[in-house]
Amino acid sequence: MITQASAKTDREATPVFPITPRAVLAGTLSVAFLAIINPWLAFISRTWTVGSGSLMGSPLVVLFLFVLGNGLLVRFVPRRAFTRGELLVVYGMLIVSIGLAMQGGIPYIVSATTYPFYMATPENNWQQVVWPCLPLWLQPGPQAVNWFWEGLPEAGRVPWDNWASPLLAWGGFTVALMAAVFCLGALFSKDWIERQRLAFPLVDIPLSITGEHNLPTLGSSILSNRVFWLGFAPPSLFAILGWLHGLYPSVPAPNLYDIQVGRNFIGMGLPWSVLSDVSVSIGFAIIGVSCLLPSEVSLSLWLFYVLYRVQLLIWASFGVAEGSQAGNIINPRAFISFEEAGGFVALALVALYQSRQTIHAAVLDLAGRSPEGDDPYAPLRGRTALIGFLVANAALFWWASAAGMQWWGFALIMGLFYAVLIGAARLVAAGGVMYTDTGFFPRGVLLRTLGATAFTPTTHVMFAFLSVIYMYDPMNLPLPQVMNSYKLVHSARLKAKAFPWVGMVAVIAILAVGLPAILQVVCRAGATSLANWPFTSYPNWAFGELAATFRTPEMPDNWLRLAVVVGAGITFALVWLHSRFLWWPVSPLGFIIASSYETNRSLWANLFIAWALTTLIKHYGGLRLYRTLRPAFIGLVLGQFLTGGALAIVSSIFGIKLPAG
Repeated sequence: MITQASAKTDREATPVFPITPRAVLAGTLSVAFLAIINPWLAFISRTWTVGSGSLMGSPLVVLFLFVLGNGLLVRFVPRRAFTRGELLVVYGMLIVSIGLAMQGGIPYIVSATTYPFYMATPENNWQQVVWPCLPLWLQPGPQAVNWFWEGLPEAGRVPWDNWASPLLAWGGFTVALMAAVFCLGALFSKDWIERQRLAFPLVDIPLSITGEHNLPTLGSSILSNRVFWLGFAPPSLFAILGWLHGLYPSVPAPNLYDIQVGRNFIGMGLPWSVLSDVSVSIGFAIIGVSCLLPSEVSLSLWLFYVLYRVQLLIWASFGVAEGSQAGNIINPRAFISFEEAGGFVALALVALYQSRQTIHAAVLDLAGRSPEGDDPYAPLRGRTALIGFLVANAALFWWASAAGMQWWGFALIMGLFYAVLIGAARLVAAGGVMYTDTGFFPRGVLLRTLGATAFTPTTHVMFAFLSVIYMYDPMNLPLPQVMNSYKLVHSARLKAKAFPWVGMVAVIAILAVGLPAILQVVCRAGATSLANWPFTSYPNWAFGELAATFRTPEMPDNWLRLAVVVGAGITFALVWLHSRFLWWPVSPLGFIIASSYETNRSLWANLFIAWALTTLIKHYGGLRLYRTLRPAFIGLVLGQFLTGGALAIVSSIFGIKLPAG
């Protein structure tokens, strides 16, 4: 029997490697480089982006290039070669920060800051309704507004003096929010990694690229495994065919993305018309990651989507559907999405309860009665994580108060946002969900359960800003990436306590470089000349909802209140069944994202394929065959991302636009 004392002795005997300054420098330079090139390539030439989702392409490509270059260093200058831990630090810095450059904040900061000023008209009356609610330090000034949307005049320059105040304000809010997320993740990390032993399937991908050797090379990585190339070949071939089809339309390239299978139900009437938006996408990377999951998790993630569709059919069979007369009383889609909101809250509470021992130890540490010594594998000491989380949130509350928000309104929307962060982190850590999404948003939940009249106009305006910048695009939520980075540091046996500070360096770097870079590029072209996403679509959505609220304030809806309670109850029941009975085959994770846009568009079909494939492999070949084929599953992931990255580099160099989608 392994006692707690012997386990602790084994941990103390395991070497812990420091995070070196050159690893931090390499990571910071990589972050800054991607922040500089992304605006032009993503929004002007539209040949490449840093990526989106829980597993982004650009960090994987950068890590691959580092390993490729490291092979030359190992051969010719071995003393200068990077260690495995150093390269994983670079990758960790990228994943916790680079999402801000695309769908995590920066494009939305610059567009939302100017949108209500540039788009104000006599009809929407924003000049009298919205502008007075904003403090002067959030207003960029008319010159900055006009030049952002219409482009700089000839020989003009970005009016940095007009932009300084709002960028510093939103940058400061983002830094405080990220600090809170790093501290929150530190409170969960030990429990999720060591006691619950969550799968963290997305972490397997960078670990496979670096391999097990201390000085990584491509020869020591998974690329040297022949089975890997069986998985690498199909996505690589399809990516090349799609690229060639964009150049030469005669080259055949089957469409595997966003196939609208539900259009066959259009015009059929109830109940079948509720299936008209069903779509199928085949994503090799999603299939590969899903093959790494436990069967109960992959089953859950597609099964609850099917049950969601069955629910809509049942409602519609009684004449209750969106747009019908009965649907005006109770909207089935809204009811289900609010069930999922209750599910996120319940799952967050369950996560807090399951990690209660770790949190209790942190409280004892704060009181000076720590039951354990300092753990080198913990990202932050317990009391440091607690104090950091409280201080960061105090800064957020001070910011919101200075902006004129009601403190309790800010507390409610941030409480729901933290529940979404924790739920999304659990989805990624346990379920490897590459595109986290929700069927609801915190602002909508508050207004439909409490009523719009409970909040002041300024609070409503700030709800719109917070929603469009941080909450309406859950693809790049920060906590899942932070938890993955902590798992990487743990796997590499690095001195974990340095990493949150290193991660904050990456966050500050992406803001300091990314905000000026995107303004330089967008102001040259003018946002109105660019594609609607991301500059126009999300602000239009958020401020359109705000205008509707001011015209006709939302009233509390008892049906949706009931939905939140029912969803929480279902989630608690699913967690209880999953933890109590070994025969229960379904994880509760799929329930909370069943109705989301990305589950329909990107996830459910790939999860079904992966579940069916791995079930057949384990049934007929056993675990031995499954382990043999595991490199091929990772090959599916890297075949899509590395080939796509290579084609994007070629396209960017030669000015070739990749085919849309």
